[in-house]
Parts: sequence; structure tokens; C-alpha cells
Amino acid sequence: MHTPILSIITVCYNAGHVLPKTLESVLPQSFTCFEYLIIDGGSTDDTLSLLKQASGQFARRQISFRYISEPDQGIYDAMNKGTRAAKGTWLLFLNAGDLLAGPRILEQIFSEPSSGSVIYGDTLCVYQNKEKLYPALPLKNIIREMAFCHQSALIRRSLLLEQPYDTSYKICADHHFFLSMYLKEKAFDYRPVPVSVYEIDGYSDRNKLTAHREQHRMQKELHVFHPTMSWFLRECIFYAKQLVKSVGGQKIIDFVRQKRLQ
Repeated sequence: MHTPILSIITVCYNAGHVLPKTLESVLPQSFTCFEYLIIDGGSTDDTLSLLKQASGQFARRQISFRYISEPDQGIYDAMNKGTRAAKGTWLLFLNAGDLLAGPRILEQIFSEPSSGSVIYGDTLCVYQNKEKLYPALPLKNIIREMAFCHQSALIRRSLLLEQPYDTSYKICADHHFFLSMYLKEKAFDYRPVPVSVYEIDGYSDRNKLTAHREQHRMQKELHVFHPTMSWFLRECIFYAKQLVKSVGGQKIIDFVRQKRLQ
């Protein structure tokens, strides 16, 4: 098989209920100069049987398919393990349950060479069967928030070998990495196409406060934490929203999301 240009990496644990649709979005890609690497945390459900079955399907398309199944220390530890095991020049992390946006998306991305360190695009977000395109934000926004979805970004493997994800961050290690690269003036190459489909499952909402604290921590660590009046106003709005969600519960969360996806 050819040497892959890209390594698609899926980290998972007991994800047998969502993994098939991710596999099915990767398998029919018109661009096949990639490998697919699954980093499984030692699943006890039917994940391994699904991977054994998928191995033959990818082999018939002459796409390299590998998986590692053993305990890890969490999602970012698993991603770092995938980085070390990968063979591609570029890495794309696609979580179990996430999809590539179409069968020709990799062909679109690699039809135009990139001298950048990160290639990123837009994201289709889905919640309760409603779908909406979320374009990437202006890159300067990365100082205070993720400007694009992690699953819609391709990263040069050499960068992550030099600076792996910081596993002391439980939610925002990807944001920390991209912000570090931005501050080091690495080149980001934007492609105005949806790269991935991300299904909102509630995890991020249940961990908003932790993520918010981690963002403050990384800003201080990277010396971009500069409180201003506008910062103070954003903080007030953020905590007001968290208060409303804590009082209203899942119903208010569902209502807000449905409004956003209209």
C-alpha cells in the first residue's frame, strides 16, 4: 500500500453504538492516500468486532487500516498515542460519532497544496436531527475561543510530535495547542468548505465551567490574559447563561440549541 499523506485518527472507548457511522463516512472517500488509525481505550462492548469487520472493508479499497486497543489516560493521551503511531504527514482527529462532511471532502482539501502548518475548514453541527453550517470564526478569535472545530482541522504531524497535547487540560488541550501554534506564528490555511459533521451530545454543556476555567488558565500560561471592560462584560454574560441553564435544566439547553440551529 502507498505511503499515506494523511492519517485519520479516531479515539474511542465503548463506542460500538456510534462508531459504524464514522467508519461509513471514511470508507467511501474518493481520495484514498490516507490511513485510518483507531485508538481504542480497551473497549468491552462490540467495538473490537466492528473493527475486525471494518479491516476487510478498508483492505478491499486498499486503504491502510490499523487499530490499537489498550487502556489509556483519557482522550488527549489517546490522541498523543495516535500521533506517535501515525505515518501520515497530516493528522485529522475524527471522534467516534463524528463524520466527514462528504465522500469528496479529502479530495477537495488535497487538490490544492498547502504550505501551512494547519489546514482548517467549516463544520456542520447536528442536534436532534437539525443541521446547521458553522463557518470558522476569524482566526484572531482563537485567543479567547476555538475559532474552528478540532474535527475540521488537519495538523502537520511534525508539530504534534514536537508539542503533544497537554494532558493536564481535560477539555481544552486542543485549544491550548492551536493557540500555542497561533502565537508561534505558524501558518493556518483556511478552506471555505465543511470538513466534518459534529453531533452535539451535551458533553460540552455539562463541562462549560471546567472548559471556561481551562481557557483562563491557558490564556495566563501563554501570556494573553488581559482583562478589560469588554472581557468583564463577556464574563458576566457567560455566568448569567450558566445560571439560567442550571435553573432551567435540559429543557432550556434544548430550547437554545434548537433556536441556534434554525
